[in-house]
Amino acid sequence: MRNWKRLLKMGLLGLIVFIGSLSLWVPARAASSAPQTPTSSPVSIMGINLAGGFTQQPLDSNQISGHSVTLAAKGTRNILEAATNPFGSRKYVWWESTDDGDTYTTVGSNSTTYTFTAPNVTQPTELLFQVEYDFTGIGLFYNEWSRIAAVEVEPSRVPATAIKVTADKTYLNNSDTTLVHAALTPSNSTDQVTWTSSDPSLATVDEYGDVTATSVSSKTDGTAHDHGTVTITGEANGHSDSVKIAIGALQDVTTVEGKAATFSLKDLPDGVTVNNWYRVEDGQSTALNTTDTSYTINNPTQAGDDGTSYYAVLNYTVNGSTKTITTNSARLSVEKSGLISLTAVPDFNFGDIDLLDLSQGLTLNNLDALADGPAYDGNSNGSLSVMDSRDTGGSWTLTAALQPFGFVGSNGGQLGSTSLDLYDPNNRLDITIPDNDQATSIYTSSDYDGQDWDVSNSQLDMGPSPLASAGNYESTVTWTLTVAPS
Repeated sequence: MRNWKRLLKMGLLGLIVFIGSLSLWVPARAASSAPQTPTSSPVSIMGINLAGGFTQQPLDSNQISGHSVTLAAKGTRNILEAATNPFGSRKYVWWESTDDGDTYTTVGSNSTTYTFTAPNVTQPTELLFQVEYDFTGIGLFYNEWSRIAAVEVEPSRVPATAIKVTADKTYLNNSDTTLVHAALTPSNSTDQVTWTSSDPSLATVDEYGDVTATSVSSKTDGTAHDHGTVTITGEANGHSDSVKIAIGALQDVTTVEGKAATFSLKDLPDGVTVNNWYRVEDGQSTALNTTDTSYTINNPTQAGDDGTSYYAVLNYTVNGSTKTITTNSARLSVEKSGLISLTAVPDFNFGDIDLLDLSQGLTLNNLDALADGPAYDGNSNGSLSVMDSRDTGGSWTLTAALQPFGFVGSNGGQLGSTSLDLYDPNNRLDITIPDNDQATSIYTSSDYDGQDWDVSNSQLDMGPSPLASAGNYESTVTWTLTVAPS
């Protein structure tokens, strides 16, 4: 038993010695002096760093002579380095140049910030800074370098008179970061910018303008507060400006019945693909079996789709192994479509005529006066109107059918063939409707627009009626509004 213990101890010691010697034998690439070409921006998806770099860069600024100045930078390791080199480490090395970039010297300590006192100057003086994220450990992982930041030191304060705020990215996946920037007027203003977020629970912003989105929720019903829009505001010397940033890979979608709704994933990083989309209804997730970067719900209905939610599972690769990550869930709201309605139809009154004239045939003008009787259910001002407030759906068609005129009462005469000339000179409407009780098309629209006509100038064309007798004659116009399927 003692021999086994001795061998075990020797084995552990040998492993430790081997790892230690390996660390010395395969060193990281030696650090070089600034200035160096800045490392490419990091690539991440929902907080997983696919490529390292600086998530926070040291920023250009104007400072007052003799005042304290703090610069900030933040580097990140990629997931491969973190997985294959757990015993490795990185440190921050700050470099400064006081001679316009000809030479650099190290300053400060291993920290994400560097604080110093601006030199006393009598004229504007520029200092340059670059940050090195120095790697120590096993493997060929290179040092990362920030952008070069210029600090302009002014002899005295230069007040800001205006501010313009921008963001590197106006949308963020959960747990990802971006930077907001403030351009002050005048450009050499020394006033400092104060940053605020309209909703810190959705996205925070620090004093250096580093915006961080909240993490994704495990809830899949689309109601979690892990997506939406946040407003980041910068303020200097009483002047302010803001920028809106969308948080979350997916955003809620609102549509009306029949109008397609699409959930989209914006600009997935290289190497990140869609594994599948899922629909959630009443707490149950259903795979949609598609790997596109967007998913469209065609012809949604309020009864079947309102309140459902959608999310995607994404693939990414680390050291040859495929991993998955789930986006936030976003909710679909389906509202009732706008209304379409036949809102006004006219009555027609063609007055009194002589039997002799009627027997020979003639044309009668419509009168404004409204005739009496139960058959008159329209308006007396010639108004014919279709209201369409929809923004989706099929085209609509208005038709009219005119019945043959009949004698009111018993033992009356008979009129000859008759037709109604439906006329609106201002709206280009001139349609002849024969008295055969068959539908005649009046108008068709495919642009979701209503129509209003004034048909008070319509006429009744009457053929010879030798069999007519004295009395009242009436006909019924049947108006029909139809909507074609979407």
